[in-house]
Amino acid sequence: MTSKKSDILCSAIFFVFGSAMAYFSLGINKMIETDVGSGFVPRFIAICIMVVAAAKLILTLTGKPTAAATAKASNNDLLGGVGTVALMSAYVLSFESVGFLLSSIVYLFAQILLMSNRENRKPLMFAVISVVLPLVIGLLFVFVIKMPLPKGILGF
Repeated sequence: MTSKKSDILCSAIFFVFGSAMAYFSLGINKMIETDVGSGFVPRFIAICIMVVAAAKLILTLTGKPTAAATAKASNNDLLGGVGTVALMSAYVLSFESVGFLLSSIVYLFAQILLMSNRENRKPLMFAVISVVLPLVIGLLFVFVIKMPLPKGILGF
């Protein structure tokens, strides 16, 4: 099977999986009537899976280079794997004491730098992504889901 066919098949499988997950999350009963419901987080994850699968399919069909093609150029598979495990371990250990926001920003920036192609690094874009994504997720959890996240040493 060619790389393009396998990418199309992988995208289709993930889109079907995300669709099924979204459908089944609709059947989860609300424990509290005024709350967003227990199925909100699985439904949100399912939508994210479907969006990523659709984006992968569009990139594959338009012939744009994918992350998999870029990753083949890298010789640092062992370093990337060990670095990812080390970063994730540090993130998990610091999550409660440092807090969600600060630990997530540092983790995302370090992970993106580790996995990026050394010739095409864009640290300013990485920094923006690393700050905006945890802020959006934090606001979603605090104001929409009404689930507090660890505040840590900074208190926010």
